[in-house]
Amino acid sequence: MSENETVKSKIETPLNRRTVLKGAVAAGAVAGLSTKASKTFAAPPFLQAGPLEVKYGTWFWNEPGRGDAWQKQVDRFNSSQSDIKITGVGVPFDQYTNDLLVQTQAGQIEYDVIQTTPDLVLRLLKADLLAPLTKVLEANNITKLSDGHNNLYVDDQVRGLDVVTVVFGLFYNKTTLDAAGATLPTTTEEWLAVSKQLTDRPNQFGMYGAHNMAEPESFWFQLQEWAAPFGGRWATGSTPNLNTDPIKQAVQLFKDMYDGAFPQGVDDATATRQWGSEQIAQQLIVSAAANVLKDTAPDVYPNVRTMPLPWESKESIARIHPITVNNQKDQTIQDAAITWLTDLYNPTNYKQLLMDCLDVIPAYDLGDLSEYYATLPWTDGFKDVKLVTPPEMVGDFIFNNQELGQIVISHVSEVLTGTATVDDAMEAAQKEAEELASNLES
Repeated sequence: MSENETVKSKIETPLNRRTVLKGAVAAGAVAGLSTKASKTFAAPPFLQAGPLEVKYGTWFWNEPGRGDAWQKQVDRFNSSQSDIKITGVGVPFDQYTNDLLVQTQAGQIEYDVIQTTPDLVLRLLKADLLAPLTKVLEANNITKLSDGHNNLYVDDQVRGLDVVTVVFGLFYNKTTLDAAGATLPTTTEEWLAVSKQLTDRPNQFGMYGAHNMAEPESFWFQLQEWAAPFGGRWATGSTPNLNTDPIKQAVQLFKDMYDGAFPQGVDDATATRQWGSEQIAQQLIVSAAANVLKDTAPDVYPNVRTMPLPWESKESIARIHPITVNNQKDQTIQDAAITWLTDLYNPTNYKQLLMDCLDVIPAYDLGDLSEYYATLPWTDGFKDVKLVTPPEMVGDFIFNNQELGQIVISHVSEVLTGTATVDDAMEAAQKEAEELASNLES
């Protein structure tokens, strides 16, 4: 097996395909649903004077590289027909989920098409706000989706379709490591030592991880991965595990990295600029970071690699991001939204989106992608990972992920600033999380 085939096998195999349609699609069952929007959506006469606007809410517009890839798809669709106009709306990532939750509690989500995260999609499903999307699969003859979709079914109808599955990897600047004579670590102890070796404050930092309380979504979703080296789970079912040894080991490692290698107090945007000026050597971050680096640091991107995870289990979190349709909207809007998703999920269009976004795990079988994988210099570290999901990492708190995360990062911040020990901070966090669980059950 060639190197590129190995990358493809290791990346794709962990997400086995799940049959989502029983039997062959009956002839004519999807009449009027092709991939050409001008033929799939017949606007009522009073709408013919102008296109029907469908608002797609997402944080992608603020993400370097990915935003351009999505705009390309939107522009292509809008120019291909005159009945529907997709308009991009939304807010940055750290505001997005909270804004949606506030809108949900208020009883009305403004977006027609809603981009979701692994936890947000389950909360919207629980609130019964998502329309069935099986028509999209039928129209494109898609009979299997990745296992990441398994929790997205209601009444045998899929309610969300993945548009990007990302996996955590340990990205590094090969030029920086080579210049320092550093070797790739194989244990967390070696990883900490290498990170310190690569640090020369204030000019260079061996490691970066989101740790800013002003960016709670980034802080919490990245911190979750730090439990993986120790086999930790932030919760099991409705029972928090915040004072268990694996979680305390994770927090201690994060604290040691913060003290010895992080650019302290830096936000994500600043860290991205520091990558571009080769001031940051490593980051434990999702695969989507590759496109950000390619867009913002084109001179550095060719030197970006991922190393084999320096812990024995090779566990790493995979995050699915389903696109959904708001079932609160008028049926005409829902039908128009489904028409766009049908076009987007067409294999030709979806494959182009995947490649433009530099993503590596397709939502369904797109055939041989080895030629594409060969263009990505940074996939080696993903070869042997054992994928775990956010629901596995946070248990039943996936339905209240932001609330649990706020508890955790507040107390981890106390550890970082030296106002609390790891033991004291995580005991306090455990009590608050238990109280949260009790309130949710009552």
